[in-house]
Amino acid sequence: MATKARVSLEEFLALEPCEPELELMDGEVIQRPMVGKKHSQVAGELHFLLKTHVRETSEADVDFELRHLDPHTEWVFLPDVSVTLRQRLKGISFDENQPVEVLPDLAIEVLSPDDRPGRVARKIAHYMQAGVPLLWVIDPEAEQVTVWKPGESPRTAGPDDELDAAPVLPGFRVHLAALFEHARS
Repeated sequence: MATKARVSLEEFLALEPCEPELELMDGEVIQRPMVGKKHSQVAGELHFLLKTHVRETSEADVDFELRHLDPHTEWVFLPDVSVTLRQRLKGISFDENQPVEVLPDLAIEVLSPDDRPGRVARKIAHYMQAGVPLLWVIDPEAEQVTVWKPGESPRTAGPDDELDAAPVLPGFRVHLAALFEHARS
């Protein structure tokens, strides 16, 4: 379900849940693309690795497709995986039926074959303008990760590289060859 007419945040939040999930971008309701096996494998593996890491430190919550709301721009988005430092969640009340009004500290978007380049570029721009400290855009087909940080040029990493989650989770590292190998099996 995609709309061309603008929809208010209130109208969007009143919509019935559906699959695939919906996002709100610049007042436009966007249905997320269906995911493929590689997308699912990469997102699932990263969720597992990050969750395992923070179990030891208790420094962050790691979520899978958690709806986030940027109240300043009225965007509702679902990163495939999000990491939010627990110190930023103190005093926040959660309603299971509503998006979380805290931006993630690390947002991970895994590209699907049906993703549209223009829409992906809009999402990246939004994450950076909103001040998300770290964004990974993963292309499982090309086996590349583009790392975005506000105010910096993006950096692309490939299978021979190791990716770290600094400044969000300074001790977390993942070897991309192992991550992409997992997606191939």
